[in-house]
Amino acid sequence: MIIKNKQLVQSVISTNNINMNVADVLTNAFMCIDAINPDEVKQYIKEGLDENEAIYNCLFDFIGVSKDDEESQKVLSEYFLSNLKKLNPSDYINNSYVKAIKKTGRKGKYALKFIDYAPYQLFAYDDIKINGYKEYSQIGYFDHKFSYLALTEGSNIWMSLNPNEIETMKPYINKAKGNVLVLGLGMGYVPFMLSLKNCVKSITIIEKDQEIINLFNELIYPSFANKEKIKIIKGDAIEFARKSQKEGTYDYIFADLWHDPEDGLPLFVALKQINKNIDCWLETSMYALLRRCMITLLEEQINGLKEEDYRFAKTYTDKVINTFYQKTKNLSIERLDDLLSDDSLLGFLL
Repeated sequence: MIIKNKQLVQSVISTNNINMNVADVLTNAFMCIDAINPDEVKQYIKEGLDENEAIYNCLFDFIGVSKDDEESQKVLSEYFLSNLKKLNPSDYINNSYVKAIKKTGRKGKYALKFIDYAPYQLFAYDDIKINGYKEYSQIGYFDHKFSYLALTEGSNIWMSLNPNEIETMKPYINKAKGNVLVLGLGMGYVPFMLSLKNCVKSITIIEKDQEIINLFNELIYPSFANKEKIKIIKGDAIEFARKSQKEGTYDYIFADLWHDPEDGLPLFVALKQINKNIDCWLETSMYALLRRCMITLLEEQINGLKEEDYRFAKTYTDKVINTFYQKTKNLSIERLDDLLSDDSLLGFLL
């Protein structure tokens, strides 16, 4: 790969490193239920800060960065404070699915139950936003305890109807029409919302886990208003998608087979190889992960890595980087968009 504007590439590499560092900080904050102490928030408010600024200061306390660190102040202000939002509980409590599904219980190894956000607990309420290769997490909180329905296996949360799920599903629900194929059942949220649309004629759901199907049939399906639109098939989603692609049976295909972008990336690529028009949950984050792989390759090329460094792969991202190397090694790069746009990234893999 011949890189003509190395100064621009270095700038993108620097942005990518900041993206990853900020993501690590936020992941730790999201995982710690008491990262933001309500009493400390109230104290900062008494001192004259608004609520978001108070939470911002609490984050500095949590990560142990000095408020005199001007560089950290600048980065966290841009990535955190500018993307922090107090959410309105009624926006989610009044959701049609939330209002309809009231029954909880256990079926086999899975349980449908309510989980709480603590006051001022931070979480991502939507997919990331991309601006000039910068990745901005959409950070939300409630100022009181907020309960949401979740599908769990032991201590693992497989799916939850929290603000993130509701917000990130909206574009796909709005887009669907005709005969729809949904890959992955989960809590049945997308099928429920699609069944309310007059322009959706039928919804075929592919799910390989019989216990998930059993739980859905017993606790969730009875609350569906338009049951006649729903058909569940037990089977492998990837194989079914491959078969349906040949038959051209469906007007719209949506896939949600993963817990988060990291574990979903291999399935995302596999589905796009079958049909690039299949819509996948958290697509923006998926492309961001592919972009990180390409930027890693750019950094390695600037640092002088050779052909032999791309022969083996220990992880899936290693495999992606190796593929990117093979597809770009003879290219002369003038515009970074030729490498880093969503279409370019997917094109190299397909």
